[in-house]
Amino acid sequence: MNRFDRLPRASTIFKVVLLVVAVVVITLASFLIGGNIDWLLPLAGSAEAKSVDQLFRFMAIVGTMITLAIVALLVYSGFAFKRAPDDYSDGPPIEGSLQLEILWTILPIVLVTFLGVYSYDVYLKLIRSNPQTGASHHLGPKSQLREVAQVTDSPELGPKREGQTELTVAVESVQWAWVFTYPQSGGLTTAELHLPVNRPVVLKMTAKDVIHGFWVPEFRLKQDIIPGRTTEIRLLPDRVGEYVLHCTQLCGTYHGAMRATVYVQTAAEFEKWRTTQVAAGERDAAVATVVDPVPLLTPVRSPQTARLLEHLQQPNRGS
Repeated sequence: MNRFDRLPRASTIFKVVLLVVAVVVITLASFLIGGNIDWLLPLAGSAEAKSVDQLFRFMAIVGTMITLAIVALLVYSGFAFKRAPDDYSDGPPIEGSLQLEILWTILPIVLVTFLGVYSYDVYLKLIRSNPQTGASHHLGPKSQLREVAQVTDSPELGPKREGQTELTVAVESVQWAWVFTYPQSGGLTTAELHLPVNRPVVLKMTAKDVIHGFWVPEFRLKQDIIPGRTTEIRLLPDRVGEYVLHCTQLCGTYHGAMRATVYVQTAAEFEKWRTTQVAAGERDAAVATVVDPVPLLTPVRSPQTARLLEHLQQPNRGS
C-alpha cells in the first residue's frame, strides 16, 4: 500500500489528475527543450543541414520525453511508496506482469524502428550515387539498398539540382594541408575554399598519401577521402559566413592542425575574389618566367642542389 492508497475515496481521481498533469507537463517540456536544441548545434550553413537538424530535434524531443518520464516515475515511486515510520511489513510479492512486459518490449521496438526509418530517409536525401553507376534513388527498397552499396566505389554526398550550373572545386588533401583548385577559373589554386552562396557546389576530393576526412560542421556533411579514389560532395551553401574545414581522420603528427578556412560569399564578392586571384596568378606566372632561379637555390646547399646550380649556370641553360 502506498501513501495515496491511504487517502479517502478521492485517491483514484487524484491519481488520474496527477497522471494527466504529468503527461501534459512532460510533453510540453520535451517539445520546449528538444525543439529549441539548436543552441547546441553550429549554425546551419547549407540546405542539407536543415533535414539533419530536423532529425536531431526530433530525437532530442523523444530523448527528453523518455528521460523526464523516467525521472518523474522515480520521484513518484520514492515519495508514494516510502515506508511509513510504523510500517515494518514486507512489500507485496510481485512476480511479474505479462501486460507490462509486452508493453515495455513493444514500445522500444516501435520507437527504435521509427527512428531508424526516419534516419535512413534523411540519409537517402543526402546520398546520391555516382552518375557512372546509372543508379537512381527513385527506385524500390531493394534497388535503393543496391544503390547505397554502389556508392562505396565513388560516392557523392548531397543532392543534385537539375537546371543549375554547379561550381566544381577539386579538393586535394595531403599531410597536413588542403589545396583547392577551380577548373572553371583556369585552374586557379588556393589554400582557402571560397564558395558562392545559393549556388550548387560539387567538391571532387582526392588524397595524396593517407585517408583524410572532409568535414565542415555548419554544412552537416562529412566524407572520407581515400587515396586512389575520387569522392564527391554536393551541397548548396545558403548562409554567408566564414567556417572551418576539419580533417576527421587521424592522418599523422599534425592531424589536429589540418584545417582550412571556408568562405561562403555573395555572388558579387565571390566573382570579385575569383577575378582578383586569377589576375594575381597571371602576374605571378609572368614574373616566374624572368626570375633567375640560381639566387633562390643558393642558400640551400646539398649535393643535389650543387649539381642543379652547376647545370643552371651553364651558358646554354636557357636553350
